[in-house]
Amino acid sequence: MIGVFDSGSGGITVLDALTKRLPDQDFLYLGDHANAPYGHRTSEQIVEMTKTSVDYLMREGCSLVLLACNTAAAVALRTLQQNWLETAYPGNRILGVLVPMVEALTGVPWSQERPHADDNRNHRITLFATRKTIESGAYVEEVLKRAPQIKLTGKACPGLVDAIEGGAGDAPLSGLISGFVSETLETNPDAVVLGCTHFPLVKHYFETALPDHVSLYSQPEIVADSLADYLKRHPHFHSKGQGNIRLLTTGDPKAVNKTNLFLPNHLNQFHQAKLNV
Repeated sequence: MIGVFDSGSGGITVLDALTKRLPDQDFLYLGDHANAPYGHRTSEQIVEMTKTSVDYLMREGCSLVLLACNTAAAVALRTLQQNWLETAYPGNRILGVLVPMVEALTGVPWSQERPHADDNRNHRITLFATRKTIESGAYVEEVLKRAPQIKLTGKACPGLVDAIEGGAGDAPLSGLISGFVSETLETNPDAVVLGCTHFPLVKHYFETALPDHVSLYSQPEIVADSLADYLKRHPHFHSKGQGNIRLLTTGDPKAVNKTNLFLPNHLNQFHQAKLNV
């Protein structure tokens, strides 16, 4: 069983792509709705909350956990990998959504930390994400290592995750996203990245607000293809099952199920997770 973690419901976009790419794999999803959103939290809080949730998933039998949350992946992943995982769960693995996106943007494998010139790639890219993901500098740093010709500009989208989680209507969401997009167009981007797994839930608003010539990178399918490739190279983590999916939340399941209006019906039935905190 593979664990999928997000600060709320955004990771469902990744889970949906994973279930289509790996239909025989069992998944356990945990949304930390009780503490969401993570974008305004301190780095110390994000590391601790992410560790608590990953620990829960691993105690439930997940030997591999994917952080389907850009904020958690940007801020907590490396710390947990280097300072906690090997002692707590030797042999287990934690992956994140940042690595596949950096590889997709640069065309360079993660292991290759050296400049790579490719004039066919988009040179001006805008990253829409939470404030904490932008402040971490993780995307800019990792892209620059591999493709210094790419100018990646971060654009924080405060309030957007709250609006999505709260089930805001068309007008508020469209207005928020149109404002964020208009503030970035002066940089004349060739492409934009939806650097928060919540944002694909409202992808159509971004597409409407963006000029036709601007391409859009959305994470779910990119991450799903990357995980499938990882499982081919590490088959012991790919335990074939029945395609079972369990959805857990640290918050109130009734409230979560009621407000997540953008989620597919089969991925909108959360149950209570009882974490030891």
